[in-house]
Amino acid sequence: MHEAAPAPHALRPPARRARQLALALSAIAVGFSLVFGVYLRRTLALYDPHDYDRYAMPLMFALVFLLGALVFRIFAAICELYWLERTWSNLPVELRTVGPVEKVSSAMVIGFSVVPGLSYVWKLGLVHGITDGFEQVRTRFPFRAPVPRRLGLAAVIVGWVPGLNVYLAPFLWEMFATRTDRVVAELLAAHAAHGSQEASSTAR
Repeated sequence: MHEAAPAPHALRPPARRARQLALALSAIAVGFSLVFGVYLRRTLALYDPHDYDRYAMPLMFALVFLLGALVFRIFAAICELYWLERTWSNLPVELRTVGPVEKVSSAMVIGFSVVPGLSYVWKLGLVHGITDGFEQVRTRFPFRAPVPRRLGLAAVIVGWVPGLNVYLAPFLWEMFATRTDRVVAELLAAHAAHGSQEASSTAR
């Protein structure tokens, strides 16, 4: 008797809405941070150690817009993490590797991503694992879309730099995520075509 072939890895559509929402929230955060800068400069121009009332109002507005920028970036990061987990789950289990850690689960992806300090290196490892994993998947299911390894690594590394983590990193991440979604879309099409061929062969 022939052994049954293993079931193909089930792919899920990319989390496009989460990616788009992350971009919109990041753009709003940039706007808030720019307004924060305007009010901060106004506060410094009016600063008088003997007259708090003179600069109290612009200082209050500066702090409000700074808080708003931080809140919007936090929600954008949550959306990015949701996209990251969905993309990670579209890799075959045996390819879900981060450095020496094999078969990294979705719970580990999310859990280690919120640990202060470790999250920076962990996200870099996840991006490397995703891009390397899709390159290995290419040998099984050929697709034409390039895997944006350098762009993903650059987005994470730029995110380590204060200032650039607000003004540049989210938009580099969006470019990386968009191109990665194209890879997943081609794989979905390839899997659908493969399934249709198997169904046709079975019917015959």
